[in-house]
Amino acid sequence: MPSVLIVDDYLLVRQGLKQILSQEGRGFVIGEAKTSDEATVRLARQPWDLVILDIAISGKDGFHVLQEIRRRHPSTRVLVLSMHADSEDAVRAQQMGAWGYVSKNASRADFLGAFKSVFSGKKYFEGHISPGIGVKTVPRHAGLSTRESAVMLALAAGKRATEIAAESNLSAKTVSTYKRRVLDKLGLESTADLVRYVIDHKLS
Repeated sequence: MPSVLIVDDYLLVRQGLKQILSQEGRGFVIGEAKTSDEATVRLARQPWDLVILDIAISGKDGFHVLQEIRRRHPSTRVLVLSMHADSEDAVRAQQMGAWGYVSKNASRADFLGAFKSVFSGKKYFEGHISPGIGVKTVPRHAGLSTRESAVMLALAAGKRATEIAAESNLSAKTVSTYKRRVLDKLGLESTADLVRYVIDHKLS
């Protein structure tokens, strides 16, 4: 049976989506997770054909979960669900390998259209990414906070966490947390990757 994992903070949202899918009559195996940690556990326990993923979940955000899915479960398709209808999050989701993007304010028909497209192997970003907009229109670093951007540039310049901490009046642990956030948001694995990213995007 085809399987779908719904990842969302809110019980009512999960129940509503389950009801919509159950009414499709395809006999979906439907699982639920309300946090990024729960999603990680569910994904590790069994394969899922499709994940409906809210990007504003508790814990690490949905973009982090999307990154982990693309890294560890590349055959699993992801339909991103968001309160925001803006193109920036949609482009970022596309950049990170999502198959589709739909607003929580969408109608039942629009949601099902997005779900069916992604489930059948077609990308769905209708109404969120204008035709002709490339993935470089909204760079990944656009989503970094001012502090995260500062830490990114300092790391790319070869500074250690202790140096950055002293200059920024932060603890080394806090700087390490910012570093992890930056790597997650940019979809990178290491400081070396970060340096290449900064050079490639002429940020230094």
